[in-house]
Amino acid sequence: MSLQTYIDMLHKEFDNGTNNHLQHNDNPKYWELLVGDIQQNPEEFADKVALDFGCGKGRNVTNMLSLANFKRVDGVDISIDNINYCNNAYQFQNSDFYLNNGTDLQDLKSNEYDFVMSTIVFQHLCVHELRYALKQEICRVLKPGGIFNFQMGYGSMEWKGNNTVYPYYENHYDAMSSNSAHDVRIENVEDLISDLTKIGFNDIKYFIEKPFSNGGHPNWIYVQCKKASS
Repeated sequence: MSLQTYIDMLHKEFDNGTNNHLQHNDNPKYWELLVGDIQQNPEEFADKVALDFGCGKGRNVTNMLSLANFKRVDGVDISIDNINYCNNAYQFQNSDFYLNNGTDLQDLKSNEYDFVMSTIVFQHLCVHELRYALKQEICRVLKPGGIFNFQMGYGSMEWKGNNTVYPYYENHYDAMSSNSAHDVRIENVEDLISDLTKIGFNDIKYFIEKPFSNGGHPNWIYVQCKKASS
């Protein structure tokens, strides 16, 4: 099995699209910890550029545009159906949408974005090699000092929920599905901090909270960090 085997599975699972997960707008921690920087200081994001990694059908993109006068808020997703939907549904808003090949962000410019967010994505990727590479790419497309906020599953591996869950550093190229069926869980937050630091992020903060509408993890972890300025 190889990374490409896993990427091929992701395309098969997601190419026909996802729903827009509008119920997650009811999660107060979403507004407080993932887009709270924007909500609390909208003037700082005027004429800035933001990105939603794993944008689905555009929920986070439209939410960010509603919070501040961005120059542009883009989305990237592995699903061709999701990207086609976004291009049709949001053609009159200040957004560009990109189809992700699953392994990198080759269509996105380096040092382009002031803010990148991601939610309900990384916890569903049970291949550490892939998650690390994608966070490297997010760091590349961020401007120095740019903000990266994201969410994952957190807690002891002894806790059994509704999902098949793997440890943080494992590479399960043979996983037959994703999207809660085969997840990853952070058990030791220092593992994640070590990765982020190696990639080039600093000012790392994290918040452990109860999960929202998902029985696969005992907790969710929300992470806020910045791309190092030098």
